[in-house]
Amino acid sequence: MAQAGQHSPAVNLGAGGFQPAGLVSYFGDGGATVTLEEPVENTQEVTEEPEYTERGLGSFIIDQFRSTPREGEDFLLNKSMANEIRHSGRTGSTTKDMFYPEGQTFFERLAGEYNYPVENLPAGGSGINLYGKTRHLRPREDMPTAQELEDARAHMLGSALTANQYGPETAKKIGNINEYIPPGNREHRHMDLRNNAVGIDLFKKAGINPSEDELAVMVDNRIFEQLNIILGRNIEERDAPSNKSGWSRNFRSPETGPDLYFPRDNSGYFLPGT
Repeated sequence: MAQAGQHSPAVNLGAGGFQPAGLVSYFGDGGATVTLEEPVENTQEVTEEPEYTERGLGSFIIDQFRSTPREGEDFLLNKSMANEIRHSGRTGSTTKDMFYPEGQTFFERLAGEYNYPVENLPAGGSGINLYGKTRHLRPREDMPTAQELEDARAHMLGSALTANQYGPETAKKIGNINEYIPPGNREHRHMDLRNNAVGIDLFKKAGINPSEDELAVMVDNRIFEQLNIILGRNIEERDAPSNKSGWSRNFRSPETGPDLYFPRDNSGYFLPGT
């Protein structure tokens, strides 16, 4: 897999010493004061921080006009494979060997560990139904539907893969373009941009040259972590928020992490176009 977004070493020194990028100091004014009896040599801790190669929007746009990827390049370059990222978590996915070479798919874990209902599917076999009359069934009424989870996962994984191929800043720009052109529902756009950002952040945490299956597992686990928080809500927390009195359940994600719910109207139904 081509790794244009791979890391290269760079030194980052914070004021008065090393502070890893992305971390925030929580020491406020008025903290403890230490008086040193003897002079101490002023030393700074030095470490290496990843630096990413950005291929830029131009490279991405050119790649989209190619009908097939060049030999040895990532399948993400093939425009026709976009839906494969979205569908890659399903039972019987054609890309299972790429994303889950040694384990269960996203939906297999969703059914086995979170009790999402499994039924016989029209095409044969069994799995979580994303299209039939029972498509909105879930273990508890305030839980996201399978369609919502697939959408959140698609944005997270797609952004992580794009960041790995083109660089995280380029991936962010690509995601922004996809969400604003053509213009759509503002709340749904906010959901997608949030999930894109989570996917890019997971890529940054993945280490040097992550594989497709490593990124997929990281994305899946982050969604499951969010589901665990939702499952841990007490009765009051499951109720509709005060400004959505028409809702029968709380269809909002925790403030941090991925957004697992499509935007809804004041009656709790999906907004048009979601």
